[in-house]
Amino acid sequence: MTKRLLLVLTEFPPSFGGMQTHAIELSRWLHDRGYHVQVATYRLEEGPAGVPAFPFEVHRVMSRVAYQANVRKLAQLASQMRADLIYSSTVYYGELAGQTGLPVLCRSAGNDVLRPWIAWPFRLGSRVLDLPWVERQIYRRWKHWDWPLQLEGIMLERRAAMMRSSAKQMQRIFANSTFTQNLLHEAEVSPDRVEVLPGGVDVNFFADGRSTRAELNLNEDHYYLLTACRLVEKKGLDTLVEALALLRNRGVKLRLLIAGEGASRNCIEEIVARLGLSDSVTLLGYVSRERLRAYLHVSDLFVLSSREVVDPRTGLRDAETMGRVLCEASACCLPVVTTTSGGIPSVIQDGWNGLLARPGCAEDLAAKIETVWRDRELGERLGRNGLRQAHERFDWQVLFAAHELAIEKILVSRGSRLHTKKNSLTL
Repeated sequence: MTKRLLLVLTEFPPSFGGMQTHAIELSRWLHDRGYHVQVATYRLEEGPAGVPAFPFEVHRVMSRVAYQANVRKLAQLASQMRADLIYSSTVYYGELAGQTGLPVLCRSAGNDVLRPWIAWPFRLGSRVLDLPWVERQIYRRWKHWDWPLQLEGIMLERRAAMMRSSAKQMQRIFANSTFTQNLLHEAEVSPDRVEVLPGGVDVNFFADGRSTRAELNLNEDHYYLLTACRLVEKKGLDTLVEALALLRNRGVKLRLLIAGEGASRNCIEEIVARLGLSDSVTLLGYVSRERLRAYLHVSDLFVLSSREVVDPRTGLRDAETMGRVLCEASACCLPVVTTTSGGIPSVIQDGWNGLLARPGCAEDLAAKIETVWRDRELGERLGRNGLRQAHERFDWQVLFAAHELAIEKILVSRGSRLHTKKNSLTL
C-alpha cells in the first residue's frame, strides 16, 4: 500500500539556496522511492514564471504572515490527501500532530529555534492577514517596520512560546548540528526525540564539472582563498579581510575571492580599501551553483570566518548553525579553515578535515590560514579527509536514507498503535 506524505516546505522554488535544494532533493527522492508525495509551500509573490515542474503536486497556499491560517490549511490538506505522516522543514508545524492525529517529523536547521520567524503568531486577525492582497501589502513592509520595544517583546515572547510548544509535539527532529540539538534541548524538547544529522550535499555534482583557472580569469601562480556566503555581519568577513592584511605584512601573499551578495558589501569594500587590499580581494557578487563549483575546484583553500551576532535591541542570536557550504567545499576535496562558531564543529573536526580558529580573532584565523599555506601536504590531507567525510556523512543519499528509516519506523509504530486500538474497540 502506497504511503502518503505531506511535506511542509517553507523554502521551495522559485527562490533557490541551500534550504531550497534540500527541499527539492528530498521531495524527489521520496517520490522516486515510491511514496505518494504532496508539497505545501508559500504562495508565489510574483507569479509562476521560472517555477520548475515537479512529478508531484505542489500546493502554493501558505501565507508568509498568517501562521494560524497556515495550520488550518495544512490540516485540511493532510485530511484531503489522507496523509499517513507530515514532514516539516521547520519546528513550527508540530502543532499539526494535535490538529490531525498524525505523526510529524522535521529537520531543524537551528535558525527556526534561534530566531522564530512566525510573523503574526496570534489567532485574532489571521484570516484577514491570509487574504492574498492583504498579505502582499503587509509582507512587503513587515521587515522594515520599527516596532515599539514593548510590542516587539510581546511578539517575540509569543513566537518563542509557539515554537517551543510546536517543537515538543514533533515525534522526531533531525538537528543539523550538535549546536542545534542543544538549542532544542533548551526549548525543552525531549532528548530522545532529537537526532543530529549534519550535511546536505550532492557529492556527485560537486565532484564533476572541473574548470581551469584560465576559464575563470584567474592567475595560475597565485594562491587563492575562497569564501562563499551572504555578505552579512554573521559571516565575519571583516575578520577575514583583517587576517589577509596581517598575512600580507608577514610576506604571505594571497588572493581572496568572495562569492555572494548582501547588506555588508559596502562595508567590506570600505575595509578592503582602507587596508590597501584592493589588488588582493575580489568581490564576485552572486555566483550560480555551477559557477561556485568551478571556483571551489580551482581554489587552494576555503575559508568561512563566521561568528555569532546578537541583536542589541531584541537579544535575538544569529549563528552559523552548520554551514552547508563547508560540506560543498569538502565534496570538492578543498581544505577548509573556519571557526568554532555555532554548529561548525559538527561538520569540521579540527586537524582532520579542516582547521578551526576562534571566532572574531583575525590573528588566530591568519595563523590557521598560514599553517595550510606553508604545509601543502597538510592541505592535501585535510582535503582528502573532507572528501571522505562528504561521501560518508554529508551526501544527500546518506541524509535521505536516514529520513526514510525514520519515516518507516514512525509509520510502523503508528500502524501498531492503530491496530491495537482497533482490536480493543472490537473487544
